[in-house]
Amino acid sequence: MSRGLLVFMATVTHFALVVLTAGLIFYVTDDDVIVERDAGTLLGPAMVLGSMATVFFALARRFGVEDRDVREGSGADGVRHRRILPLALLTALASYVLMLVIGSLIYSFERNEAVWLVLFAGRYSHSPFVVVTSIWAGVVVTVFLVLARVETARQQRDGRHDDL
Repeated sequence: MSRGLLVFMATVTHFALVVLTAGLIFYVTDDDVIVERDAGTLLGPAMVLGSMATVFFALARRFGVEDRDVREGSGADGVRHRRILPLALLTALASYVLMLVIGSLIYSFERNEAVWLVLFAGRYSHSPFVVVTSIWAGVVVTVFLVLARVETARQQRDGRHDDL
């Protein structure tokens, strides 16, 4: 399977998990994930797009670096010894921060008051929507990097080389 397709599938999987999370939060709390009524309709989706971008770019960069290592001759050893957990944790952290920044910016522009940059971030820093979405970002990156590693090992064992 091509790595580009793997990155796309990971991003779509992350989106599906976020939709599931938003639905469960709505079902359990009987309230919207963004409770401000004057927030507009684009605030939540923009925050989710920011989280999806962290997943997409984290995996695209990792696969690009691994491909470069193979081309430059550091070979499979360079690929095999790359750690998965640091990238997953950084992706989760970047998703968390980016969701808060995007939400704060959009809501402060909506209200035309700069104080909402801090107030929105403070209010949603412990929101289940932001926290669980960021955790999903780290989990998705971990799972798809493990899948890519297993596929690469299987191809090396079988003696064939695909574009993965």
